[in-house]
Amino acid sequence: MTVHDPDLRARTPVPIAWVSCVGEKGGAEALMLECLRELDRREFTPHVIQLRPGPLAELLREAGVTVHVLPSHRMRHPWAVARALRSIGQIVREQGLALLHGSSFRGHFYSGLAAWRAGIPEVYTAHTVERPGLLASFLHRLPTRRVFTNCPRTDDHFKAAGHPTSMIWPGVNVGRLRDHTSRRELARRFGLPADRRWVSVGARLQRYKGQAHFLRSLAAMPAAEDVHGIVIGGALFGQETDYEQELVALARSLGIQERVTFTGFVAGDADFAGLLAASEVVVHPALEEDFGISVAEAQALGIPVVAYAAVGPAAIVVDGETGWLVPVGYEAALSAALRSALGDAARRQAFGAAGRARVLARFSAEEHARRTEAVYAEVLAGAGG
Repeated sequence: MTVHDPDLRARTPVPIAWVSCVGEKGGAEALMLECLRELDRREFTPHVIQLRPGPLAELLREAGVTVHVLPSHRMRHPWAVARALRSIGQIVREQGLALLHGSSFRGHFYSGLAAWRAGIPEVYTAHTVERPGLLASFLHRLPTRRVFTNCPRTDDHFKAAGHPTSMIWPGVNVGRLRDHTSRRELARRFGLPADRRWVSVGARLQRYKGQAHFLRSLAAMPAAEDVHGIVIGGALFGQETDYEQELVALARSLGIQERVTFTGFVAGDADFAGLLAASEVVVHPALEEDFGISVAEAQALGIPVVAYAAVGPAAIVVDGETGWLVPVGYEAALSAALRSALGDAARRQAFGAAGRARVLARFSAEEHARRTEAVYAEVLAGAGG
């Protein structure tokens, strides 16, 4: 929302707060972080209420966001949940917050209840179609002023549940991505072979993200291809913490343990962007994905993508123009597409340039922030704000 009236610019910015259930940076948190980096400070003063300590807080503070970190708790403990809700209410009163924004469907549990108790409006961002269950049923009944959705499938799901929605593609900050760590420094820091071609996959380590498919595709390539695989990411949010060891064992059983590096969780944006930028190809073998922020980031850096054609990657990548899409779960096709990509430097360069142009046109963080601000203004006006 760009304001041109000088009188309006002189008014006090409206304090708003996102509510994040986690303290680590996954894809949902990357979206929140980029939106808050771009938020117009003349219009809104951003806060984040973080329900679990973690490195996300420092990244938010570096972006000029006021962060309120609460003690960890589990939703299965009613008294701990009640304490968290009281704490959120106290922050709302002390900071004069005018609106709460849940950073996920489950974040809506806290932001929705806290906003209701405080008498202020609430919105939340939904990142995927939610599976039926008692908690989901309750959360769908909890009132909200708007659900931000990230793709048509998610938008249709929440509309069918009776919610007012705004479908806004997640955005990436192309300028920030350019300021990444050099290939030489990354090779030193992560023990990567500087004399080989790098192919990477960047996502948190969960089975549905498909890193095992990536390893098997890498193993299908002859060692003489001079390609080194990089698995970027670690287990987040306490989920599937055994998966990394499973992947390491798989690499060993495939005989490619010397041809792949597991970086673990990469906290620094510059390192993550550098690993993508130094890759010949980025692979995204997720079996289910409503967006896929690393796909958009790779394309923003001019790196072509080979991906399963799940909902999100299929919206970001144009097959045969900005990358290669293959049917979800079809490993032989994934391997063939990877070999084709690595065997054609001219095509990689052309696809990379086209992908970057597409991200600039359709998936920018600035556009995401402007559209989010417009919804905030509409909701606050409707609430008498």
